Amino acid sequence: MNMVYEEAYDSEAEASKRLAKAAGVKEHFSVYLPFFKHLEGLYHPPQSQVVSQAYVPARNVVFYGVAAAYAEALDAERIVFGSNADDARELPDASQSFIQAMNELIRIGTRTGVEGGSIEIVNPLIEYSKVEVLKLAVRLGVPLEMTWSCYENRVTPCGKCRGCVTRLRAFEEAGLEDPLEPGSRSGSADVLGKLGGGTRNP
Repeated sequence: MNMVYEEAYDSEAEASKRLAKAAGVKEHFSVYLPFFKHLEGLYHPPQSQVVSQAYVPARNVVFYGVAAAYAEALDAERIVFGSNADDARELPDASQSFIQAMNELIRIGTRTGVEGGSIEIVNPLIEYSKVEVLKLAVRLGVPLEMTWSCYENRVTPCGKCRGCVTRLRAFEEAGLEDPLEPGSRSGSADVLGKLGGGTRNP
């Protein structure tokens, strides 16, 4: 599932669809939430020493509320949250305490929850840094050339937003070449070779 801010072509949404197909996901959902684009024009907070400028008002409150609705409708027991330790330090709605609070809301605010069923948000990456997430992705054979981190809706990454900057820093710290960088010819197998591993068996 991915959340889309615009009705037009969306780079992140397309990447999500490609990854879902590569992973053999049975059904992929794109949920349109265009009001977030409107919020961008309304939200002008002062500089914060604690919260990243990339913060969007209550974004994950909305995202995981939507995800919980789909989970209940589909009788799914798990919602996988993808934030990492770096995100948790900079964004209040990417922290472990936020996940715990959302799980409590789901428990008391859904029919599944009050009837004793389970819908749980889990986050297997919450203690991993961005670099550690990247290394894990390489070991698991994730097709990094299909992934997308840029916050902008472009054909190629902007290289300036928080998503691009943290992605580039992670590749540099891991000593790897980003397959999305201009001029790069690296695919997942090339990146894995640089880490000293072999290719993943089918």
